This record gives sequence, C-alpha cells and structure tokens, in this order.
Amino acid sequence: MKKSKILILLFTLTFPVILYLFLRSYGQNEFALPVFFENAEKKFCNDSTVKSNSVQVFSLNLQDSFKLEDIYNADFKIIHFPNPQDSEIQTLKNELNRVFNTFDELSINLLSFEAITNKMGEMKVSKAFLPGQRSETYLYPTAEKDVFVNCIYAFPTQDWEGEHPTEEIIAFDHTLVLLDEENRIRGYYDGYETKEVDRLILEIRVLLSNR
Repeated sequence: MKKSKILILLFTLTFPVILYLFLRSYGQNEFALPVFFENAEKKFCNDSTVKSNSVQVFSLNLQDSFKLEDIYNADFKIIHFPNPQDSEIQTLKNELNRVFNTFDELSINLLSFEAITNKMGEMKVSKAFLPGQRSETYLYPTAEKDVFVNCIYAFPTQDWEGEHPTEEIIAFDHTLVLLDEENRIRGYYDGYETKEVDRLILEIRVLLSNR
C-alpha cells in the first residue's frame, strides 16, 4: 500500500514535466505572436511612395530630417501618436510608465510622433512624451499623418478599409504599436486600457521567451 502511494505521488509530480517536454518537442507553440503584414503589402501603401513593409527612409521636412531605422536602436519599440490636448493623456503616460517599470533593464524605446505647428506653420520644439533616455518625441507635418498611420504602421482605425488583421478598431491616438528587434509589427494595443497594456507586457515576455 505504501509503495502504491509513493508510485502515485511520483507519477503526479513527474507527469506535468513529461507533458511539458512532449509539447515542447512535438506540439505547436500556441503563444507565438503573429508578424503583421509580413507576407502582404499594406493596402494604404499601394498609391504611396512607401512600397515596402520594412522601415523606410522618411523625411519629416524638418531641418534635421532622419531615417527611421536610425532611431530604432532598441530590441523593442513602442510607437504611438499621442494627442497632447487630450484631458486624459495622463492615463496613457501612467500605463506606459508601467511598461517601463516592468522591463526596467530591457532595451525598449518609446517613439512618440506629434503633429504640432504654430500659427506661422513652423514646427514647435517638443519635449519627450515621457522623461528618461528611453523616450523620444518627433514632430511631423500633419499632411503626412496618413502615410504614418495608415501605411508605415497600418493602425487598426476606422479609416482602415476591410478587416484589419487585429480584428479590432482602436482610435489612432490611443494605439500603441509593438515592433521587435527586426522592426516587424508584433501587436496593436489600446494604451488607455489597463487590460490592453497588460497584454502588451505579456506579449513582450512571450517574445523574450521565444528568443
């Protein structure tokens, strides 16, 4: 009787390990994140000068124009287009700070793009959306918004024609886009929703575990 109990106990303890090793060897990884637009051209890019899914050289018509690939100097990038006039903007800042606090040592950058002009149509100087070395804010002409939002990053907004791969709609100034180390789009999230930011944090961990 005692031996039977020991055998049952051993089986109970070892079965999860055996099952895990089996699934790792023969099962599919159900937690693998998709790569958005990896094998298909973005619809809004068809009539644009931006024809590729990869990061493009894109001038913002500033005194010091830059290449987008030059600012993607981190393993993970979070892209967003905040609305500075939004009375609830602090909610977004709090959620993004939570991401940085979760991954304190991880190479991850926040890239914010703001369309800000003064009465003369000249670009204003803007400070980073969040304090710290991992946050950069860039200004862009309002006329170029569609190229950024609908082509380069393909936001799942109401302007998207047809069904977006995310199968959801997010306001463009609420949208967070996650890029991996190869600058591929790995996820879209509503930065004003705690559960969505929780999902962002979880999916960054998934990407880290699959390295």
